[in-house]
Amino acid sequence: MLVRNKELGDALAKKLGNATVVLMRGHGDAVVGQSLKHAVFHAIYAEFNAHIQSDALKLGGKVTYLNEAEAAKIGAVNDTLVDRPWEIWKTQALSRQQR
Repeated sequence: MLVRNKELGDALAKKLGNATVVLMRGHGDAVVGQSLKHAVFHAIYAEFNAHIQSDALKLGGKVTYLNEAEAAKIGAVNDTLVDRPWEIWKTQALSRQQR
């Protein structure tokens, strides 16, 4: 379940492909990005969006997911928006550290 050797690392990288998040059964997720800011952005919003999706599924009815082109387009837009939330999260983390 944990990435303990090169073979498991290779398998995880293959499963991740061009995505930014991959779920690892029994161990949460692995998140990547072109920078630390991007990886943190993807990690935080993956969890946030998972909660929203879970709630939507509990309501019943049909959930319409983004297609590959829509997901790529919003991903490109989101990658330009990381600075503002990064500064907010950094300020929050530093204020916790000072307590």
